[in-house]
Amino acid sequence: MLLKDLCECSGAPGGEDEVRRIIAEELAKMGCPYEIDKLGSVIAHHPGESGNKKLLFAAHMDEPALMVHEITEAGFLRFKAVGGNVIPRQLAGRTVRIGKNVTGVVGFAPYHMMKIDQEYKEASARHQHIDIGSPNRERTLERVATGDYAVVDSPFLELGDNLKGKAMDSRTGCYGLLELLRHAPKIAFDAAFTTMHEVGQRGMEVAAYTQRPELVVSVSTIPAADIPGSADGTGRVELGRGVCIAVMDAGYAYGRSTVEKAKQLAEGADIPYHLIPYAPAAAAAGFAALCGTGAEALSLLVPCRNPKSPAGVIRKSDLHAMERMLELIVKNNGRSLL
Repeated sequence: MLLKDLCECSGAPGGEDEVRRIIAEELAKMGCPYEIDKLGSVIAHHPGESGNKKLLFAAHMDEPALMVHEITEAGFLRFKAVGGNVIPRQLAGRTVRIGKNVTGVVGFAPYHMMKIDQEYKEASARHQHIDIGSPNRERTLERVATGDYAVVDSPFLELGDNLKGKAMDSRTGCYGLLELLRHAPKIAFDAAFTTMHEVGQRGMEVAAYTQRPELVVSVSTIPAADIPGSADGTGRVELGRGVCIAVMDAGYAYGRSTVEKAKQLAEGADIPYHLIPYAPAAAAAGFAALCGTGAEALSLLVPCRNPKSPAGVIRKSDLHAMERMLELIVKNNGRSLL
């Protein structure tokens, strides 16, 4: 399964080689022309008749990661978080992959043995370590170097109607764009698989400047609140309610006419959707809309439990709703959203 392959590969910010390889292989299979820009983003060009407006679909390739910044005399690895979405409490006891073929386990000293204050006991990333089984620093240096990336190693699973995997936030979008490129009608559009989203959307900025779109549609996930302990409410995000359309997020207020026309498209095609007044993370579409001379923007989001964790969970029907929505936008050639 393509989504499984995408989720199980490593893709730290600036180190998205494995993800890029899979995407390039898929594009080659379908005969879709593409280029790789100087930052490492993959820009695919779907061939076909020119549309009313220049369309750019976007998803990011990278995931929250760790970087080795110190190797102790005892052979342990100290690390720093890469990106702002590394949650230390989700790392303890997790298996991680360092580089291509080194496996380690994240750990920290037992609370009762800590000599420091309560803040230390919060188990932040700077107080954790990675154990790769080396007896000393010299042996560790034979396998790992300062600056190496590490990502959590978490298998992809089907859980009934749901799918579980790491890096769901980014790889769901990559999967959606690849399926769009595979099945879309012969209408021209571009698709950007961008780098370094987790450290400031660097790849999206360059892609938006080079492609100069008039409409940008990004695909990512949004945290689902249909789990024990979450606040109840009529506007909460739940699995099984379809694709989410953001009215506003942490970085952008989407054009009301664009959002309204997206709703009309979904309703006309009987695509299940959920309008989200506010999404907590800044989507790539809103960021791209501010580059160059500006563009209209739309953020499509797939509900996901634990989206930035090693075990994100989405529902198959929501994924399908997202795919249908993307294809519908292409079929309408951008005219209905501008």
